[in-house]
Amino acid sequence: MRVLFTSPPALGHLFPVIPLAWALRSAGHEVLVASSDTAVDAAVKAGLPVVDVSPGTDFDRVFGGGPQLSPAELAQQMKVRGQAIVKAGGSTTPAMLERFATVSDLMADGTLRIAEEWRPDLVVHGRLQGAGLLAARRLGVPAVEHGFGMLREGGFAQGYLPYLAPSFERHGVPVELPAHAVLHVGPPSLMRGEGEGWTMRYVPYNAGGELPEWLTTARPRARVAVSLGTIVPRMLGVGGLEKLLGAAAETDADFVVTGMNEQDLPQVPPNVRVVRWLPLNALLERCDATVHHGGSGSTLTALTFGLPQLLLPHGADNFVNADVIDRAGLGLSVDPHEVTTDTLARVLTDEGLRAAARRVADEVQEQPSPAQLVGELEEFAAS
Repeated sequence: MRVLFTSPPALGHLFPVIPLAWALRSAGHEVLVASSDTAVDAAVKAGLPVVDVSPGTDFDRVFGGGPQLSPAELAQQMKVRGQAIVKAGGSTTPAMLERFATVSDLMADGTLRIAEEWRPDLVVHGRLQGAGLLAARRLGVPAVEHGFGMLREGGFAQGYLPYLAPSFERHGVPVELPAHAVLHVGPPSLMRGEGEGWTMRYVPYNAGGELPEWLTTARPRARVAVSLGTIVPRMLGVGGLEKLLGAAAETDADFVVTGMNEQDLPQVPPNVRVVRWLPLNALLERCDATVHHGGSGSTLTALTFGLPQLLLPHGADNFVNADVIDRAGLGLSVDPHEVTTDTLARVLTDEGLRAAARRVADEVQEQPSPAQLVGELEEFAAS
């Protein structure tokens, strides 16, 4: 069986599908990734064949709202858009659908070209990657929507179609869904919304990396991982960490900030270590708590390891994830500019948060692994 994976051009959308891609390869199937931008190099590093379907495209202009916005204006815009998702009950907003439909259209020509040349038997597409739906409908093969967070929206793909219609019509493809199924990766107890679909265990993948000796030896005191993901530093800078670093300086713990350069940060306290890159899963496995922006990958990885979380939401689905974690008693959510020593102390010492996080980690392990989903996909492709 040949399986084409189509992903939006960002690590946060590609990384969640890597374990399933490798499960299929390990079962003897052929896999090909169609994406662009940073996701291309990431797929290569994951050992997967990949095609850049939209080389040279500036996707930041689509996501960022235009180069005319200052970092402060962009931060406010992202915050308003993220909060709008929570106000909509967790449903994807029209503004987000419009932006991702634009991205999908920019990737449509290249995705169709490689799909028609390679002739997959099944298309696995990122939830917001409409080019995968387009390719599956053109070829008459089934498509599987791969979730990446904790939203369950029944009929999402059908509701996305009107936004994708110009792309379908431009390529002479009927504006209709192919045979379609949905795969969820969030813990069932935390999923929001209604809708059918398979559930698959979230297996954290964050690329490889050499682990330094200080990370693999016994730690003298509590260790806290800090990450703003890949998109927030790239678009907004790292000013959102200023209050955190000040509070960290007065906290009896060691902090590891990953995904940025030390020279880009305000004054770094002695108990804070800054590293350009560490695989987040390897880091969290060796930490006692984590502070992050609320991205789905960061949130689900922390849940996998049973860690209390402090979320500093910036935009997109960050606010939904922060609300889920806060309401479930798995961590705290605060504005990045309102972090205090009391905030950090609670995340590190509140046994209620830690016990709840461990219960969800057990739930995660009870879900079917990617390897166990391969048979379902084989049957679906053959149906």
